Amino acid sequence: MRILHLTAGSDAGGISKYLLDLCAAMTAAGHEIAIAGEHGPWHDRFVRAGWTWIDVPLKGGVMKLVEADHTLRKYVADNPPDLLHCHYRRTTLVARRVQKKFGMPILYTLHLSHIPLGGAWGWLSDFGDRVHVPASEGRQWLIDDAGIPDDRITLIPHGIHIENFPVPDPSARLDARNKLDLGPDEMAAFFLGRLEDPKNESWLIDLAEASRQSLPNLRIFLAGGGPNAPSVRARIESAALGRRVQMLGEREPLPLLHAADALLLPSTREGFSYACAEAMCAGVPVLRTQTSGTKELIIEGITGRSVAINHDTFLHAAVDFLSDKTVLAKMGAAAAEHIRKNFTFTQQFDRTIALYRELI
Repeated sequence: MRILHLTAGSDAGGISKYLLDLCAAMTAAGHEIAIAGEHGPWHDRFVRAGWTWIDVPLKGGVMKLVEADHTLRKYVADNPPDLLHCHYRRTTLVARRVQKKFGMPILYTLHLSHIPLGGAWGWLSDFGDRVHVPASEGRQWLIDDAGIPDDRITLIPHGIHIENFPVPDPSARLDARNKLDLGPDEMAAFFLGRLEDPKNESWLIDLAEASRQSLPNLRIFLAGGGPNAPSVRARIESAALGRRVQMLGEREPLPLLHAADALLLPSTREGFSYACAEAMCAGVPVLRTQTSGTKELIIEGITGRSVAINHDTFLHAAVDFLSDKTVLAKMGAAAAEHIRKNFTFTQQFDRTIALYRELI
């Protein structure tokens, strides 16, 4: 098969991760891949993979989209794909014009649900001939709010390479905790992700302040970069949190997860959350807000917990969630089993290939 992906750009985050994993597996299976979009912070990762990259201005306004349409039509005329796979709403608008001339089907992956639909956003919202969603919450939002018929929606949860996120043995866990200067009685709660809206990373600083008495041994680690990093750093310093909250910058998930007692995810919006699935795979239980992906990943009180998207509710739940290491360890073991059974990349890939063939 020949698949042309349309994305806003090679930006840092979950959409690029999805593309990198999927396209690598497609190439290994003998299929042809091309990707259109703008350059972003992760562009070198796409370049190293060796796929055809088409520089197309898919982030801009109307005139940029007209330019993108012209560039893509020219490329497709010489290199006709079997399917256009779109990853942002604006890319689907351009894909429609390409489809009108060349006729191939359009698949749209809804990476983030509960996005604006009013006003100009309604005009920008084309969800393709078929919509792929990774979470049941996203599927229901498409039906209830976007008015997409159920028979145009296919639910395929994202999967992870479980071999990359092993549960640590006691020696590996001790080594990971020593690298972060964690004492045996300290509680290590992690946030892994971009420091930007709508991640609500400031709630974790509020938690550190509010739980000085109830969780005196709590340490919170923020691993990630983003536009909110300077304000987060200033807030930590002004609150004199010192050892209690530590910014780690952009890091790979391991060995950080091997040091963790829990992952905290207080987002207002999420897609599927690779960070959540990867942490669970490594034996780390998760407390998260009830965004997309929650119902698939969190079995309440078994693999973790979820709460409403509310600041005070999240803080109260976090204090309770982090109060017993023994309970957390049991949830972590169940979380690792849950991911290994239901959310492997192989499962995702096989179902995606089947969807591609159906559409083509």
